[in-house]
Amino acid sequence: MIRPTPHYPVPMAQIILFHHARGLTEGVLALAEQIEQASGHHVHTPDLFGGAVLPTVEDGLAHLQQIGQDEVMTRAMHACAEHKEASVVAGISMGVMPAWKAAQTAPGFRACIAMSSALPLDAYARLWQPHTSLQIHLAAQDPWVKDEDLPLARTYAATAEHPDRPADLFEYETASHLFMDSSTDQYDARHTEVMVERIRELLA
Repeated sequence: MIRPTPHYPVPMAQIILFHHARGLTEGVLALAEQIEQASGHHVHTPDLFGGAVLPTVEDGLAHLQQIGQDEVMTRAMHACAEHKEASVVAGISMGVMPAWKAAQTAPGFRACIAMSSALPLDAYARLWQPHTSLQIHLAAQDPWVKDEDLPLARTYAATAEHPDRPADLFEYETASHLFMDSSTDQYDARHTEVMVERIRELLA
């Protein structure tokens, strides 16, 4: 008698998602919920601003300077230590900095998802670890990323010609920096849906 091959469920991953410079907005929380519903994995959303939500990115960056970037990074690393079970780290814009650092310096992370920002591969360590997947999502006409982050990400994104490069880069035809945040007037539901599906595929 030939028995069917058993199908074991994929273990639920724990994800840490760091917010952008406007703070932990309702739109960031909605994105976390959307990723959870699409992937079946749990998303933690640490509040690095202690409850402050700012009206614009510029106001958020000013708030970041007031708190101090070192302090915000320390809070982020404490959140990573608190959620030791997390194996995926993600960030939006400002939140890419702590996500990138965690992926490069904290043990246990197997994937990093960067939205609306990209950093040098050696930002916090000499080399990007080959066991850590890197997925980058950028708006192609975004004035915050088009001159530096996007060209940089293209240099180390995997392509048909260079499949051995460490990152998967996805570009979206919009100028909206926070197109994935439904609490802003930049929100684009279609692009967000496509991005969440790509994240789900990575997590799968």
